[in-house]
Amino acid sequence: MTNLAETDRSIRDVILELIEAGDSGELSSRTSEMHSADIAEILNWLEEPEQKLFLYRLLDVEVASDVLADVSEATREILLENLRDEQVAEVIEHLDTDDATDVVADLPEERQETVLHQADPEIRKEVEDLLHYPEDTAGGIMKKEIAAVMVGATVSETVEYIRSRAEIFHDIHNVFVIDHSGHLKGLVSLRRLLLAEPGTQIAAIMDEDFVSVRVDVDQEETAHLFEKYDLLSMPVVDSLGRLVGRITVDDIVDVIAEEATEDILALGGLGSEAAQPVTAGSAIRARFPWLGLNLLTAAAGTLTVALFESTIRNLAIAAALMNIVVIQGGNAGIQTMTLVVRGLALGEVESRDAMRILGRECLTALGNGLLLGMISAVFVYFWKANLALSLVLGSSLLINLLVAATLGSLVPLTLKALRVDPAVSSTVLVTAGTDILGFFIFLGLLTLAI
Repeated sequence: MTNLAETDRSIRDVILELIEAGDSGELSSRTSEMHSADIAEILNWLEEPEQKLFLYRLLDVEVASDVLADVSEATREILLENLRDEQVAEVIEHLDTDDATDVVADLPEERQETVLHQADPEIRKEVEDLLHYPEDTAGGIMKKEIAAVMVGATVSETVEYIRSRAEIFHDIHNVFVIDHSGHLKGLVSLRRLLLAEPGTQIAAIMDEDFVSVRVDVDQEETAHLFEKYDLLSMPVVDSLGRLVGRITVDDIVDVIAEEATEDILALGGLGSEAAQPVTAGSAIRARFPWLGLNLLTAAAGTLTVALFESTIRNLAIAAALMNIVVIQGGNAGIQTMTLVVRGLALGEVESRDAMRILGRECLTALGNGLLLGMISAVFVYFWKANLALSLVLGSSLLINLLVAATLGSLVPLTLKALRVDPAVSSTVLVTAGTDILGFFIFLGLLTLAI
């Protein structure tokens, strides 16, 4: 099978040439040797919807199913808009229930029902069940394909059960053990199952010390559990402890990428705006609130400077030097804030760590502030031969770096305590604080000194 990552990227150009030539025979031959993920990558790369559709319609239904699960949201939307309901129904029947649910969830609500009623009744029931869970929870990313046996089963019965359902269990890691009410009692790894004697009771070899997650737990917290316990899969239970599904590590990789992208966009003030092409209207709606807030904070900084207009008039060089204080403070604040936001996202930092983090960051700021302040003061003194100005600049740098450490530490923690996403609002608040206070500190000290 061809691996696109190991071949010349010109294969994309070859595929494009074949599409433009309408050579479906050669295209079918080439794609039959490719991994579905590589085909999905090419579909994302193709610019015209007609090109995407031409290539996709040549794929075998099983490959087409995997490809539809792998493509970007923008490409999937184009494909779904142009596939008939029965074609979509056939595709989701070849997918694991979690992937099938993702595909159905991308359809308009009125079309979801139509497609599901043309699918296999068992698939329809499981997908409808999964659609009820919020997409960013453990229930929203789990799959229904569960290898589960009763407590009283034997090893031989369990092995036979797995063999009889081999087509369903594509990526089995553990066998779950339940009681008559469906409560999860333990799990058995495949290794332990294969090494046990056929007549052994499954309860005798099951591991009762296992990690599970409730359906309503946030997907980010679920990802932390996978990382903490080095899991490949994890059972999902309802509020009563009954087994309802499982999550596998491939889903967690997607969650990590999704959460990282979300945090990066939020730090840039882009909200949930996707990297894929969007309309100008939606881009405006996503960005305007943050640009508007930046405008307000910039205005506040300008008003602060205006308060010291006479100081700047008397010592014009102050207009240039005050930017050093503000820029250094902003950079230091963003550094501290980024570390804290990352720690919160990974579960490494909690609200009770506030004083410890603040102490460490203030000590760091004190060291950096003393060094940068002395360097700047010496430079300005030799440049302008003005001792007062050099001392004001050095002192302002030190104080604003301490301010930056305080804001960078406490703003994300405070927002988290208020149940506001710190990745979304922290940047604006921290930079606004260091800008306004930086101007005020420098110009205020300078006013007193001259």
